[in-house]
Amino acid sequence: MRPLHLCLSAFGPYAGEETLELDKLGSSGLFLITGDTGAGKTTLFDAVSYALFGQLSGRVRSLDTVRSDYAEPDRETFVELTFEHRGKEYTVRRTPQYQRPKKRGEGQVTQPATALFLAPGCPPVEKVGEVDTAIRQLLGMDGDQFRQIAMIAQGQFTELLNAPGERRSAVLRQIFGTAGCRAVQDKLRAAATEAARAVERQDAALLQAFAAFKLPEEEEAARPLAEILKDEAAVWRCDEVLAAADALCAVDAAARAAAEAEEKVLDAEAQTTAAKLEAVRQAVLLHNAAAESARKLAKLEEQQEERKARHDALDTVRTALEQAELQARQQEARLPDYQRREEQRALRKRLEETLGRCEADRRAAAEEQKQLEEESARLAQQAKGAQEARQRQTAAEAARDALAARLEQTAGALNAARRLRSAQQAALDAAETFAAAQREYMGAKGEYDAAEALFWQGQAGLLAANLTENAPCPVCGSLHHPDPAKPAKGAPDRASLQAAKKELEELNASYQKAAGESGAAQAAGEAARTEFLRLAAAALTQWGGQAPKTPREAALALKEAKAKGEAARGEAETRAKAAKEAAEAGEKAEQELPQCQQKLEACRHKQEQLARKSAECSAQLAAARTLEEELGASLPFESEAAARRALNELRAKAQALSDELKEGEKAWNEYGEQLAAARTLAQERKEDLTRAADPAEEQALAAALTDVNIRRTRLQEQKEERSNRLSANRDAAARVKVLAKQADAARRRARLADNLHRTAGGTLVGGLGKQQFEQYVLVAYFESAVAAANRRLAFMTGGQYQLLCHGAAQSRGQSALDLDVLDNYTGKRRSVRSLSGGETFQAALALALGLSDAIQQYAGGVQIDTLFVDEGFGSLDADSLENAIATLQSLADGKRLVGVISHVAELRQRLEKQVLITKTPRGSHMALREL
Repeated sequence: MRPLHLCLSAFGPYAGEETLELDKLGSSGLFLITGDTGAGKTTLFDAVSYALFGQLSGRVRSLDTVRSDYAEPDRETFVELTFEHRGKEYTVRRTPQYQRPKKRGEGQVTQPATALFLAPGCPPVEKVGEVDTAIRQLLGMDGDQFRQIAMIAQGQFTELLNAPGERRSAVLRQIFGTAGCRAVQDKLRAAATEAARAVERQDAALLQAFAAFKLPEEEEAARPLAEILKDEAAVWRCDEVLAAADALCAVDAAARAAAEAEEKVLDAEAQTTAAKLEAVRQAVLLHNAAAESARKLAKLEEQQEERKARHDALDTVRTALEQAELQARQQEARLPDYQRREEQRALRKRLEETLGRCEADRRAAAEEQKQLEEESARLAQQAKGAQEARQRQTAAEAARDALAARLEQTAGALNAARRLRSAQQAALDAAETFAAAQREYMGAKGEYDAAEALFWQGQAGLLAANLTENAPCPVCGSLHHPDPAKPAKGAPDRASLQAAKKELEELNASYQKAAGESGAAQAAGEAARTEFLRLAAAALTQWGGQAPKTPREAALALKEAKAKGEAARGEAETRAKAAKEAAEAGEKAEQELPQCQQKLEACRHKQEQLARKSAECSAQLAAARTLEEELGASLPFESEAAARRALNELRAKAQALSDELKEGEKAWNEYGEQLAAARTLAQERKEDLTRAADPAEEQALAAALTDVNIRRTRLQEQKEERSNRLSANRDAAARVKVLAKQADAARRRARLADNLHRTAGGTLVGGLGKQQFEQYVLVAYFESAVAAANRRLAFMTGGQYQLLCHGAAQSRGQSALDLDVLDNYTGKRRSVRSLSGGETFQAALALALGLSDAIQQYAGGVQIDTLFVDEGFGSLDADSLENAIATLQSLADGKRLVGVISHVAELRQRLEKQVLITKTPRGSHMALREL
């Protein structure tokens, strides 16, 4: 892998976008990365490592700190690397997760991590995890291996050079990735422990299976197996256990077979004895049955005469039955007569109801006729007075209208009286207003005249004040002024006098207006008085009164006339209304009288019809009552229901007699059958007794059967016990057989796991020696790295020094990784900690390069075309520096491009290809420089 183009943006100390064209450095040789402290030299390593593997080159910083503090808020943070691998170019671009301002609104938003990988002839890979996998598969290594192979941090390997064995083991474990070896050791230890536990579990299962054996203490055949099971090492004697168990099972099987044969003999004996006992018991039953049959026969024969008497008595029952059936038939034949009587009774009730309704209708018609006759007389009387009522109405309405005209004229006169009062009041008000205006005007005029006189007096005083003797007076022209006017005190000025004059003129206008209005009001009042007296005289004349002399007399007379006229008009209105109502009633009566007379005639006709219907109904009712009485006299029961109840009772009685007769006949027949059967059975059992066994043998046979059953039961119990023990022991033996195989397999696995565990742990004689598995692998790796380091150290030191690893042959444990140095000049071997500063740098550089070679060798297929070395050259003298450069040059010539980070001035002068890192207050910049 060789980087070609590296582009950074807002990454570490680089604020903006920085591009480094690494392809211009060529494909091999040395180049220097130089710059101020903190400028960002190591950040280039971080960028390359992050672009490839999403990880930084060191363990100190984390990805959440890589965004540049110098960057603008909207500047994107990313790393883009184009590299060449096995002749093909690839590009990878990554952005870490960081906080950026929102594009809209305020606040921060998290920009997620992204990745893009472009490979020739393949579609783009965009997911972070997929990009990681693609690059790891392409390069054949992960980020940790890349940092160990391609990035040599000088301080790290100086520390490794001088570290004690335990610390060096931890570092080498990380470098070579041997943690899996330790994990294998741990897993082997756990597997051995688990295998041992499995053996213990299998042994416990065997012991549990042993406990399932049933071993009778009293039997000799069980003793061998019992002795084996008592042994603590019985789990190792499973074959003996199974053999003893088989022997015991064979004994039990033979005993069970013998018991089964004996059981068959006892079964046959029991069956024979039981059959004999059953025959004896049957004989006893026959004797008892014969005695019982004889007793029943004697009892039935004793009942023969009584049964015969009962049968003869059935003739009386038969006669009573025939009589009851005859009465029932007669009663049933009369049932239709009850129905006819009910029908006649219903007809009679309907006729009574019809007659009642006819009589009620006749009474109602008579009452209606009476009312119609009275109504007809009333209507005739009202119709007769209708014309007279109209005349009274006309006269009353004429009187009412005349009174209304007089009252209207009187009302007009009274309205004139009200107008008169209003005019008189208006004249009084106008006179008072005139008097007030006159007083105000006269007062104001006197004040104005006084003010005017005082004004002119003041004017004369002003003129006199300016007169001189022998000068003409502006008023009279006199040259002498013997008595000039004196200035008046309090004289108004011209403006005040003019204002007073204007106010006087306004008061005069009001005074003149009030005078005119007062005169007009007096004239209107007089006209209203004249008009009122005229109207009052005319109105009172209509009432027959005298013409009044004064308005007061006229008003009183009009009020009195109005009151009398309204009373008279009310009376006339009442008479007119009454006459109108009487006339309207008479006219209505004239119209209703013919209808009333028609109704009266119809009512009389209806009464005649009802009288005829009532007579007919009475005749029918009398006939119905007669027929009902005749039917009732011939029937013994009140109703058909009572007759049917009596009929049902007769039928029930007949049924009871019939049942009694049947039961009697049945009992007589059954008695005959029972008597015949008893005689036959008694004869048959008497004959059976001659063939039955002797009942005296029953007790002996029962005792014999009991003894056989006891022996058979005991034998069955013994057989069942043998069977159960045989089944249990066979199951236990089968279980032991399975568990024994499992235990053997578990022991084999435990031995194998223990050997592997002790081999990996260095405790197995004849294995890896006294080294653990991981230590053995680390020593092999480390010796290979030391061998590669010695080739470069010999060149850099002129063959003086050689690194020596203690190794497995000399030491055990962590000390196997300890380092010494051999001084070929003196032939002495000493600790690497005794080297000087420059010598330590040379040894550390050689060890770092050796480890890089070893890692590439063991990684398999890994190709690194570019190597980075960080610092450490400042401690070398000129010759040592020359040798170190030559060593690095040997790495680079024709094969690799080696980048060196250093502050050493000699390197800046010696190495032509340089990457210059410049630090500024606004962030760092990088550029290629070639001397």
